[in-house]
Amino acid sequence: MVVLDTNIIIDHLRQAHGKPTILERMLHMYPKDPLMLSVVSVQELYEGKSTLDTTKESMLLATITPLNILPYTFEVAEWAGKIARDFLHPIEFADAAIAATAIIQGGKLLTLNQKHFMGIPELEIVKI
Repeated sequence: MVVLDTNIIIDHLRQAHGKPTILERMLHMYPKDPLMLSVVSVQELYEGKSTLDTTKESMLLATITPLNILPYTFEVAEWAGKIARDFLHPIEFADAAIAATAIIQGGKLLTLNQKHFMGIPELEIVKI
């Protein structure tokens, strides 16, 4: 199972048609791995002004609807808090929540910002 960071969806939506996006490459390379998205990523995506454009919002929904959306639970909040507390570098709320979601689900994280997550115990990052 792979949990997608928000930036994987943003990258996919911004790419011009032509070369495959990281999301498309992931689907091609690992067709049987379920792809997941934290509900926190959904919030981050809707914070973007592009969602005011109904066409762009429709593209967003077409991209994320097939994914399994994972909830922000008490257990995720507890793990995210511990990550933020114990991590050697400052970490954004969303990044801690997404990392905790991947850990709790027993999945790997696919991100374009590996530096943000390097060193988090028990978090496996997908190399693609």
